[in-house]
Amino acid sequence: MPNASAIIDTRDQELLIQEKLDKRAAQKRLIGMIIPYLGLAFIFVFFTIVTNGRFLSPVNIENLINQSFTLTIIAIGSVFVYAHGGKDMSIGASSGVGQLACAMLLVAGFPVWIAVSACILVTMAAASAVAGIAIKLRVPVFIGSMCIRTSFVGILQMVTLQGEVIVDFQRYNYMNSSTAKFIIILVFCAIGYFMFSFTSFGKYNKAIGGNQVTAAQAGIQTNKSILFAFLFMGFCVGVSAMFSLFRLGKVTGTSGSGIEFNIMIAMALGGVPMMGGEKTKISSAIVGAISIIFLTNGLQLWGLLPAVINGAKGLLFVIIIALSYDRSAGKLIS
Repeated sequence: MPNASAIIDTRDQELLIQEKLDKRAAQKRLIGMIIPYLGLAFIFVFFTIVTNGRFLSPVNIENLINQSFTLTIIAIGSVFVYAHGGKDMSIGASSGVGQLACAMLLVAGFPVWIAVSACILVTMAAASAVAGIAIKLRVPVFIGSMCIRTSFVGILQMVTLQGEVIVDFQRYNYMNSSTAKFIIILVFCAIGYFMFSFTSFGKYNKAIGGNQVTAAQAGIQTNKSILFAFLFMGFCVGVSAMFSLFRLGKVTGTSGSGIEFNIMIAMALGGVPMMGGEKTKISSAIVGAISIIFLTNGLQLWGLLPAVINGAKGLLFVIIIALSYDRSAGKLIS
């Protein structure tokens, strides 16, 4: 039998190894928290230099606010879904159909508040449909959302087949105020942060992302939490869709296209774990959304073609995934 001193030496070695592992884990968490902010700062400084200051011109700052509005608002809603491990690919299509409903009602002469309400109801209905498929049919969110996406894209293209739906956006100039949009973004950030960090709504979704079975055993109503997460995301998509319509003034067969992919890139760029869980932070989603807008805008000012910009964003997403994939555990980490 091993003597007492040998046992003590073994325990000391185990404690030393555990201490080193804990230290490495802490360093990794710290790096993971800092990198997104450093990346945002780098993008800001880089494009300020290469565009000879045009990146900070009053006109471009207004563009940045308008461009950031949609992605930031949707990212705030989407982080609740990403927290429990969901990835909704129907966001762009539901935004397009929401804009379509709003535009058609405005053209028909209905009051603005009815058209806006219809827009939000459509996007919330799409989100609840995705949640319902996942909960009732036990189909992965990704698959269910692709089904809804296909249906909504078909509706959008069918209605706009004869031509674009045009709205006289000059009648609604008050909906295009950059100052108002900036204030709305701040309000959504504050409300989203409070809900995600200090209420059971956000905590439950993070717990579900960590382990849904354990969360259910702990007394969390997982289906209810998942449904509410989708509904809130749908509401955020509706709000952003409404402002997008009043900014562009028309609905086409491609309205809203690509938003879901930009959201996914923004989440990864901000350091949001693709599997959700306790490490999910709403600040990461916001930083990621702002970073992708700054990157896209900066590349445009730099003179790159749209196809090249999309290629650069795709390459960036691959690099982020390659760096954040834990191959030993088979999952994405922050």
